[in-house]
Amino acid sequence: MNDIRSQLALFDDFEPFSGHVPKGFLVDFLGCLTDATFRTMWGVDPDQVGNEHVATQRPTVASGEAFFEAVDWFAAALDARDSYTMITLGACYGAQAVDAFRALQRLNPMPAKLVAVEPDPENFAWTQRHFRDNRIDPSRHWLLNCALSDSNRPVLFPVGAPGSGSNNCFSTNHASTRLSYAQFLRDDPHLAERVSNLILEGDTGVEVDLAPGYDFRTRVNFVSAVTLADVLGPFDRIDLLEADIQQSEMVVFPPGMDLVKAKVKRAHIGTHGIEAHDMLLQAFSTRRFEIVFNYPPDSDYETPWGSFHVGDGIITARNLDL
Repeated sequence: MNDIRSQLALFDDFEPFSGHVPKGFLVDFLGCLTDATFRTMWGVDPDQVGNEHVATQRPTVASGEAFFEAVDWFAAALDARDSYTMITLGACYGAQAVDAFRALQRLNPMPAKLVAVEPDPENFAWTQRHFRDNRIDPSRHWLLNCALSDSNRPVLFPVGAPGSGSNNCFSTNHASTRLSYAQFLRDDPHLAERVSNLILEGDTGVEVDLAPGYDFRTRVNFVSAVTLADVLGPFDRIDLLEADIQQSEMVVFPPGMDLVKAKVKRAHIGTHGIEAHDMLLQAFSTRRFEIVFNYPPDSDYETPWGSFHVGDGIITARNLDL
């Protein structure tokens, strides 16, 4: 576990991207382009990037979670045989799927299917755009505009703040939270309008700031939900399962873990809170998954290859029976 030395060797012979980048785009070491408008909330100005020659570098441990994500893209690509399936849960604008696909193209080309699950409508549209910007036809893959839950009952989800990666339907669906939303509607002087919007559009009218200080304003709406079994069911084997679902892993993974064991070769999970981290670590460990990386959330780490901080925890698990 946490054997960084051996994982660094994955990048030894890899030539990182170097070349011209179009105006308004960012590029990573694999050569994947990202429309800078996806990153404006993090201070990126689309008018100030691109239209220049860029020489990128191989991933380093100091980049934290991005390094461990890249390790899993490479390891899953090199381990694939005949065909490749990658699933990203909480896709945001699809960066994980596109980078995993590019790693496969560079290292071990073969037919591939990408699956991206993302509930926010604007993020979902950005995912389609991000695919096209990187010469991937989204119609040949499986993109689902819905949330993940433990049932198919519609969930309350904070819609808005695209690109933030902070939308969280775990907290919005607690019984106490739903009750507070109901009280908000009862007390609203425009109750009739609120009820109409709720029935016609699924819009509760409740506004939520996802991260105070960042102005990540959202509206709580009802959105469709799928389960982990719904997503994994059509596939015989999944080479890489990636999840960053903002603590919803607490409800999404437990009922689907036996199916994960049967189908998933490698999983990379971003965990949110120590309770979620420990629960998933136990779930993988007791099902004969090798724990490749285990870094609990909200912590700083020192290694001989660099120090790094993780906000989201990191679990990489490799299925010893596939």
